[in-house]
Amino acid sequence: MPTYAHPHYASPQSQQFSPQYPPPPWYPHYGFPAYQQQQQSAPSPYVPHQQAPPETHRQGRPAAFHRGGSRPPPEQREAPHLRNRATSLVRRPRSPRAQQTGWSSQPRPNMYNDRPSNWRRDFRFKSGLAGVFHMKSSQSHPPSDWASSSKLMLHRHLQHDKVYPPTIYDLRRDPQTLVFRTLDRRPDQRDMAQTVTDPPTPYMRIYNSRLPWYIDIVAQDGGYITLADLFQQLSAALQKPIQQSDYFNDDLDDHDRQALNQAYVERCRDEVERLGGVRRVDFLRGKVFFEGLSRGKNGMWRLRTGMEKL
Repeated sequence: MPTYAHPHYASPQSQQFSPQYPPPPWYPHYGFPAYQQQQQSAPSPYVPHQQAPPETHRQGRPAAFHRGGSRPPPEQREAPHLRNRATSLVRRPRSPRAQQTGWSSQPRPNMYNDRPSNWRRDFRFKSGLAGVFHMKSSQSHPPSDWASSSKLMLHRHLQHDKVYPPTIYDLRRDPQTLVFRTLDRRPDQRDMAQTVTDPPTPYMRIYNSRLPWYIDIVAQDGGYITLADLFQQLSAALQKPIQQSDYFNDDLDDHDRQALNQAYVERCRDEVERLGGVRRVDFLRGKVFFEGLSRGKNGMWRLRTGMEKL
């Protein structure tokens, strides 16, 4: 049975660090400023705090866009800035089902957006035939041929292995919690300073079938990408709060949004994390364990992830 068991791996259910799982020795040297900045950023206001979108017509637009009837006289209309503020402050009554899922039972117009422009052209939320009809070809390529994945050999800690991944890491958590399977200790500064490829490269573009965004990894200080660079920047990218257009758009339906909401609930361990709202890592929808990288299309790298294996 495949397993993520390792004597130095902190369970995702445990606290980040404790006397049993102290911070790794390489952390004070490299640090994670980008990740820490994301942790301190303002909460995402969209999920699950946002109210539910209204019913839509065949074109996928809110029914509120097609409202009829006469408008109230000008003297009875409320100022837009006051109306918006009141809407954001008042908590409306919720139905029993909405209390379980975090949704308000009251509709809110003007929520749906077109497909976000920063999503990958070939991304589809659904798998199987439901997503094939919306699939487009990718036009992304590395900046130069020397950065192509076909020219590089991955570090042994990054090579894809579905059964026994060489790196044990829950992508929802701080990268300081990762461990390497072949080491009988926590990674140190020297371990994390190793380059991710041979020959070394200053640039990598990563994608995952469940993520609508590319993740660009860039070497620090004009050098080459190290293991510390990779996991630091990967974590920072996945911890970004999503935008409204990432959640309410024509590509996602109510079932898709409920799947994201479920991933958010499973990830959050305390009120601080819940206040952060849905983050990009929640698009992985349960496949949150790092299984390595593999050569992808157009010279890019494919991030391989899987479910937790007990």
